[in-house]
Amino acid sequence: MTPHPPPLARHPVVSRLAPLLLLLAAGACAPSDLRDDNPGRAQAFPPVYNQTVVPGGGERRTWSQIQAEQSRADSKPATPRQTDDRQIRRDPDSTDQPPPKRRRGSSSPPPDPAALPQPPRPIPVPPPPSSQSATDAFKRDLIRPEVDRMRTDDAMGRLDPLGQRDLMRRENDLRQFGDPLAR
Repeated sequence: MTPHPPPLARHPVVSRLAPLLLLLAAGACAPSDLRDDNPGRAQAFPPVYNQTVVPGGGERRTWSQIQAEQSRADSKPATPRQTDDRQIRRDPDSTDQPPPKRRRGSSSPPPDPAALPQPPRPIPVPPPPSSQSATDAFKRDLIRPEVDRMRTDDAMGRLDPLGQRDLMRRENDLRQFGDPLAR
């Protein structure tokens, strides 16, 4: 005959909640300083937090205590005295001279600017051909036949004073446009 479980354990709600309650109870007992220093990286071995370590001095400390001490030491800024002690421990033969000061940059003098390669010089480009001379020649060619006719009429005495005034203006225009035959 098989033993029957108590009637409360047979209840469907209790049988579903029991594993969840066990997980919550196990989580409450877990140490609170569990942290993963590299959360995105898979670890070959799970971290051991409560393993007892006996360093050379003989005292017993857990891994989490060692990590806590290391994080406290990393958060403290190094004082000049600690730096000097470390330097003395590294080099026992050194005298009481401070370590040499390091300079930034190169110890050699800067190169002569004349010796450096020069950037290429731009090749001068001639200006684009002007269209002004072509425009002036076109205007001269338009005005010259009219000026020639007016000169002929003036020589024959057929121009009135207003015509003579127009002739002078047209001759000035020819001079401005560079006509070599303008008076």
